Amino acid sequence: MRRIFYFCPDFPLPSAGTKRLYRHVCHLNRLGFDAYIVHQKKPFILSWHGYEAPVIWVEDNPTFLNEDILVFPEAMTNMMNMTKDFPCRRIVIVLNWAYIHTNLPKGENWKDYHIKRAITPSPFIKDFVEWSMGLDVTLIDNFVDHQRYYYDLVQKKMKISYMARKDLSGEILHSIFLKKERVLQNHEWVHLKDLDEEKYSRHILESKIFLATSPQEGMPTSVLEAMASGCIVLGFSGVGGNDYMIDKGESQNCFMVENGNFPLLGKKLEKIIHKLGKNENRFDSIINNAVKTAQQFKDYEKEGESLKRYFLSLV
Repeated sequence: MRRIFYFCPDFPLPSAGTKRLYRHVCHLNRLGFDAYIVHQKKPFILSWHGYEAPVIWVEDNPTFLNEDILVFPEAMTNMMNMTKDFPCRRIVIVLNWAYIHTNLPKGENWKDYHIKRAITPSPFIKDFVEWSMGLDVTLIDNFVDHQRYYYDLVQKKMKISYMARKDLSGEILHSIFLKKERVLQNHEWVHLKDLDEEKYSRHILESKIFLATSPQEGMPTSVLEAMASGCIVLGFSGVGGNDYMIDKGESQNCFMVENGNFPLLGKKLEKIIHKLGKNENRFDSIINNAVKTAQQFKDYEKEGESLKRYFLSLV
C-alpha cells in the first residue's frame, strides 16, 4: 500500500497550520492509510494540539518509494527542491497565499520542482494558485472543533483576545487603551501567545471581543474558532478571510477593517466597547450569524472523508 508523508516544519509554537498537518495525518491513519508526519531533526515532535500521528525524521535518512506520496506545506520550498527528482508523487498543501511566491526564486513556480497538484481548505487560495501557477488544486473540507469552541454566554467575560505572532496591532492597541477613559480600561486584554490548545480555547470561550489583526491570511482558522465561540470579531480579513467574513447586511457576522488600517481598527474597537456598555445585547444578531458561519465546519468526519476521496483518486 502506498505511504503518505506530510512534511512539517520544526516550529515549536502553536500554529493552526501545523495543527492541520497533524490532523490530516491523524485522519488518514484512522481511515486505513499508512501516513506519517515528517520532521527534520530527531526527536522533534508536536503534541500541544492533541492529534496523534506517527512521526519520522529527515535526519534518519528515510527511503521513499515510487508509489509514495509526499505532501509539502507551501513554505517548505527547499524540501520541494531537494526532492524534485524523487520518482514518487509530490503535492503541496497550501494554507497561506502570502508565503507562496515570496518563498520562490523569481520566475519559478512549483512546476519547476516537478509538482503538478496542490490541496487547500481555502477557495481563495485555490483560485490564486490555479491562476498564478496553472496547477490542479483540490479543495479539502475544513474543520473547527466545536467541542472546544462553542458559544456559552455564561462563560463570557469583559475580555479582549488577540494574536501577535504576525502583527503587533493588538499589543499597540492595548497600550493605547490603558490611557483611555475608565470604561475602555475595564476589559482584560489577553495576548494569545505560546498557549496549548486547552488554554487558548478557554480564553476564546471567555472573550467578548476577538481582534483579527493579521493582514495576510489564507484559511482564517483563528477567526472561525472565535466565531464558533460567540466572540464579536473585529479586524482584518487578511484577504483570505473574505470567503467567510461578512461586514454588512442581514448576514453580517463581524466588523471588518481594511487590511492594515490600524487607526480605524482602534476607533471601531472604541465604538464597539461604548455600545456594549450601553446595551450588552447590542450585537446579538451579529454573534448569532458568526456562530452559524462556523457551524458549517463542525463535521470532523467530513474533513476526513474529503481527504480519503482525494488520496484514493491518486491512481
